Amino acid sequence: MGGTQTTEEPGGGTTQEPGGGTASEDLAGTSWSGELGPGFATMDFTLNADGTVDISDWNDGDGGPFDEDADVWSGDPSNLTVTITQLTDQNQDSESFDVTFTGTAEGGEMDLSGESPDGTWTLTATQG
Repeated sequence: MGGTQTTEEPGGGTTQEPGGGTASEDLAGTSWSGELGPGFATMDFTLNADGTVDISDWNDGDGGPFDEDADVWSGDPSNLTVTITQLTDQNQDSESFDVTFTGTAEGGEMDLSGESPDGTWTLTATQG
């Protein structure tokens, strides 16, 4: 009797019952607008409850929507991981690449970074 039960949630977070917890439900279903970069692209996206990322707009209408099963997220607001796949730099003759970003998404502000073929990239976004 008593105690808490921890269960894995979609998106990779955990919930402690009763009373909630540090779970991905804080981010599941949230929509964001931001920039990959520096200066690579702007995008609007949603962190889905099933752990996937849907990109609804790319470069202010220049592309999208995109729904790749390999675009995924996991974690919670204090420790978030987002992977965006099949990125292509139109200014260089290079193959597509994936970037896994890590960081935080607290207080409606996302601040992530990850390694690309060109060095460290950021993913900064505002919820809404």
